[in-house]
Amino acid sequence: MGALGFDTLQELLKARLGNTGAWATAGDSSLNYYGIWINSAYRQLCTQDNILGLKKKLYFPQLHTSTTKTTTDGTAYVAAPTSCLYITEVYDTTNNVKLDKISWKKYIEYTDRTTAASEGDPTEWVRYGTSVYLHSTPQTTGDTITIYYKKLVGDLSGTLTTDIGAEWDDVIIDLATYRAMIATGEYDHAKYFRDAFLEGAGGLANLANLEELDSNISFGPSTSYMPGV
Repeated sequence: MGALGFDTLQELLKARLGNTGAWATAGDSSLNYYGIWINSAYRQLCTQDNILGLKKKLYFPQLHTSTTKTTTDGTAYVAAPTSCLYITEVYDTTNNVKLDKISWKKYIEYTDRTTAASEGDPTEWVRYGTSVYLHSTPQTTGDTITIYYKKLVGDLSGTLTTDIGAEWDDVIIDLATYRAMIATGEYDHAKYFRDAFLEGAGGLANLANLEELDSNISFGPSTSYMPGV
């Protein structure tokens, strides 16, 4: 969770823009642009690859979660999680089976997908719209399907903090400042905060790699291919 509330993030952004109240009640409907820029930066940071040319992948462990759905006999799908950015894995918890990801094209080509005689325990999945389609079509009502996914973040308001770590608070302010200065035509100043964002986000992106470097995971041939094993 972030350390700074939404109200504090707005005030810090306001200070960077000259501590003027002009953007707090701008427009015909008195929009608070400070809040809009903070939320826009927060969403962009948590959803978009290659922000401002950043070549490193950003990883937010707090946004990776799971939920369970239950199958219905003869129904080919379960509902995708709400606020889901993308699904990483689908697991049949009842039958202890990891389902393989397939393309929508391959799923549609299955002529038995609506045939009751071909129902069984699912071994494959594909997301389409707001549903996760399973193949084979489930033959049982009540089996548990666990869906692992990255969630979308919601807009901040009041004193709410972000769903990601406190180390990202300054990065969000840098990105919001850049967006604000581009919007208000301060292009020369915008470059400084673009560079500040890239430095901060790039440094934090390296942290995820440190877990991999410190792990004991090694890769080698399977023992099934070794003679005499």
